[in-house]
Amino acid sequence: MTLSISAHRIRTSAAILVALVLASGGPLRAQSRPDSTSDSLRQRVRDSLIAAILSDTSDLVEAELPPLTLPFFRQSFTVRPTVRRYSLGTVKAEEQASASSWIARFPRATLRLDLTPVSYAGDTSLTSGRPQVVVSGVSPVTGRVDVRLRSTDTLRVFGQTMSFPGALSNVEAQALGAIGTSTVDLDAGAIGIAARIGTRYTLTQPVGNDGISVMLRGGLEYDLKPGGAEVVSWRGTTVRAGAGISRATSSTTVGASVEVTRSFSDSLGGRNLFPGGGALTFDGRLLRFVGADGTGFVTANAFYSRPLDIERPDQPTRLIPIGDFAALTVAGAWPVRAVTLLPTIALMRESSSATALVNGTVVNGVVVNRVTTQLNASGFTSSLSLGLAIPLGRFVTVTPEAGGAFGTVSQTVSSSFPRRIGRPIVRSQGFSDPLRGGWFALEISISQ
Repeated sequence: MTLSISAHRIRTSAAILVALVLASGGPLRAQSRPDSTSDSLRQRVRDSLIAAILSDTSDLVEAELPPLTLPFFRQSFTVRPTVRRYSLGTVKAEEQASASSWIARFPRATLRLDLTPVSYAGDTSLTSGRPQVVVSGVSPVTGRVDVRLRSTDTLRVFGQTMSFPGALSNVEAQALGAIGTSTVDLDAGAIGIAARIGTRYTLTQPVGNDGISVMLRGGLEYDLKPGGAEVVSWRGTTVRAGAGISRATSSTTVGASVEVTRSFSDSLGGRNLFPGGGALTFDGRLLRFVGADGTGFVTANAFYSRPLDIERPDQPTRLIPIGDFAALTVAGAWPVRAVTLLPTIALMRESSSATALVNGTVVNGVVVNRVTTQLNASGFTSSLSLGLAIPLGRFVTVTPEAGGAFGTVSQTVSSSFPRRIGRPIVRSQGFSDPLRGGWFALEISISQ
């Protein structure tokens, strides 16, 4: 991952569906599938939420329903037009994207196709008065098949085309980098990505009769090496391994997991946007059903990701160098008559630091007159959003959602110059800019 978590941008639907999938490993609640209108609404709401899950989110297994009660074939199509606007200091940026998904579900398999046309306009630097640069294209067309083996084991085979265009110019990369941190949600980050194929296998084993399950997961991915002279994100070959544990009761499910990834690629002569290395990620989740009939629920998801052996942390598409990334998301779904409220609160923070020897003189094997530079950078974003799932008849669900984001991005570079007598001279420069933004989305899901 590049922190692959940055591709797992936290959204209302992602947090809710991840919790639902996690809950499927436990016993079914007696009242969770009544033959009633509330059950039909809940099914349609869940189908609508699936659309915003990106192609490499957690394993999607159609296990919320017992296999014998699931129709042989079900499908859904979802489109989610979204408008985002951000300001960071003097930089202005806006984006229009339309995520589209088609999902076909069978008793033991799920087929999924995704793509997102996107147009981004942003400044090229932190100075005002610059004309905005427009980056337009389509994210990789992604397809995946999840097959459920035994009762809960999952085999995934997936692939994606390169994005269109398949690379970015230096000016386009700088425009994205003017506000580019892991805490800012942008679909334009999927432009300039190489084609990929891969497979993952998840082994799940129940332990005892208390709803406890353990999980082991491994995967192998391969990115086709791109040609050309423009900048592109190319991960080469990636291996991943993870383990987790969860416990499900009649009303609550909790789980935790750890995953490590390692990618093997090169700099492509300085034009590779992928920084190299891998990441170690810890993840914790909670799902609790609420309400008298159990049709509402609250989820909480927390994770922490640390990059490993990063070779090129400072990329043109990044405002601050890649560093540790942590987030907490609390989301919920609460039916109110014929509609369902979908509130979400998210807190995200990324931080990085590095020390470098700028120059010095070696005398008898000892460095003297050493000049060092210390870099500290961080980004913090808090966001709040509210969606409203509105069923229109039996097959259509419309979900408008609006949200706002607030935070700061800062960086300080301090250089220490030695003196023959007295303390070293320290000179610092940097910036600290407020982040403001908001978005509106209108998701339309058709299912049968």
